[in-house]
Amino acid sequence: MPNSCNIVIAGAAGQGVESAVALAGKSLLKAGFQIFITADYQSRVRGGHNFMRIRFSDQPLAAAVVKIDYLLALNEESLERHLPNLTTAGMAFAMADTCANIADPRLQPIPSTIGPSAAKSETFSGIKLLARLFITLGLSPEILKKTVDKQFAKKLSPQLLQTNIDTISEITNFFTDQAVQPLPFAPVPDPQRMLVNGNDAIALGMVAAGIGVYTAYPMTPSTSVMNVLAGCGPEMGIAVEQVEDEIAALNAALGASYGGARAATGSSGAGICLMAEAIGLAGIGEIPIVIFNAQRSSPATGMATRTEQADLLFVAHVSHGDFPRLIIAPSGHSESFYLTTEAFNLADYWQIPVFILSDQALASSECSINEFDLEQVTIDRGEIAAEPQNPGMLQRYEVTESGVSPRAFPQLSKWLISCDSHEHNEIGQVSDDIANRNRQHDKRMRKLQNLAKTLPGPKIIGAPADKLLICWGSTVGPVLEAREKLKTQGQNFAVAIFEYLYPLNRELIEKTLAPFKEIHTIEGNYSGQLGKLLQMETTIRITSHIGKTDGRLFTVEDVEKNLIELVGGKP
Repeated sequence: MPNSCNIVIAGAAGQGVESAVALAGKSLLKAGFQIFITADYQSRVRGGHNFMRIRFSDQPLAAAVVKIDYLLALNEESLERHLPNLTTAGMAFAMADTCANIADPRLQPIPSTIGPSAAKSETFSGIKLLARLFITLGLSPEILKKTVDKQFAKKLSPQLLQTNIDTISEITNFFTDQAVQPLPFAPVPDPQRMLVNGNDAIALGMVAAGIGVYTAYPMTPSTSVMNVLAGCGPEMGIAVEQVEDEIAALNAALGASYGGARAATGSSGAGICLMAEAIGLAGIGEIPIVIFNAQRSSPATGMATRTEQADLLFVAHVSHGDFPRLIIAPSGHSESFYLTTEAFNLADYWQIPVFILSDQALASSECSINEFDLEQVTIDRGEIAAEPQNPGMLQRYEVTESGVSPRAFPQLSKWLISCDSHEHNEIGQVSDDIANRNRQHDKRMRKLQNLAKTLPGPKIIGAPADKLLICWGSTVGPVLEAREKLKTQGQNFAVAIFEYLYPLNRELIEKTLAPFKEIHTIEGNYSGQLGKLLQMETTIRITSHIGKTDGRLFTVEDVEKNLIELVGGKP
């Protein structure tokens, strides 16, 4: 378990929590630390209660923790909510006028009179608390000043920018004699390290994969993928279209893919519901498409800014009828990039819809990772029909042993290509002939069977052990860290990380999981959906399920508590 420090910045929506966290995270990254940031926020523009965790260390991090080392509170409610989780040796910083009614020896009020005359409003509370924190941590205020300048040089007037920098200087001078609390670890600078959230990594993976068209209708927490692509689209030659709804989004993306572009769409669970019929069109038309699903608390509108992992079985069966599809679930930020590039290759190769399944916890969390290695990225457009000397009808749905038929792109080829949502024969003409139906249906399903045989099984960490913990997506980080912590207490668990969720390579998975006496699933849902899928598709039997449905991410303490109870102990 890495030695780390956990900072919580809390306040109401509109008080600048996100801006303060952005400054702190980028400053700590610049100072040479590894970073992991998570957000807990309500679906409102003003008021309520929001908080974000900034955990930093000299080692890579992939999970949030509950215990707080430093609390930066922008209002009294934040102190009341979070002081119970502040460690005994921890410190809380707040402006004096927000904490007059709270008596706690760990609370360090900052007089509101400190700072330039232009910085007396509560708008500057965040920068004052950050400057005070940097003094306590023994970090140079110059790092914070440079981050402010880089972050806000184009957003603030020169006068307002200088006021923020002067505020840091005056807070530093006022508290210069305050004792420094040395960190139990030292920074390890790395110029190749960057800070990205899960959706950034997905969007950049799409760019690296050569995406040409992205269509979507905004839905939290998927929207920032569209925003990132729109920002770089003109420079990278990517067409990004915000359409009227999710039905139009997928249909437009399918048209782009049929025309030869690498295309994708994205939404959350409710939006994927609206795409159901068009997903079936991708299935019978054998049109490659990538569909990003950032899961959130459900059903219906649910809790728009909360997390969940409850869409797996839905996505595995969405749309009527049987047809092949692939579900990939990245387990972290680097994986979000590389598996996205692979999703496009697999969609093209097998000519199927490929779902990238993320969730709000992964989508919005930020993590310091090494720069992406483009040498690891390859582009495979699959089987393209050789150009004919003269125009002619392409056997677009030619029955083959693999199930994959050569394709071509209208207007970019001499081939004449027919595509229809009805059952069709090899050249795409509508047909309800029995023998043809069986041939075409079997051809499509052979792709599912053959694809499954090529997929990797789970990554196993910590074998040999009697007890195995199965996890996927955002639960992986906290499960791995809790496992390491419990190992020091004499409890040994192995962990199976699944990233290819459907179809399942049955033979490989059964062989891989056979040595374990107990198999437990840890998922952000009620029913243990990956466990159910494993029991549907393989001979694996699940011993028990640890679920979470409150819309909050799994912390290391959550997993640790549940595992201690699992073995009969008390947390």
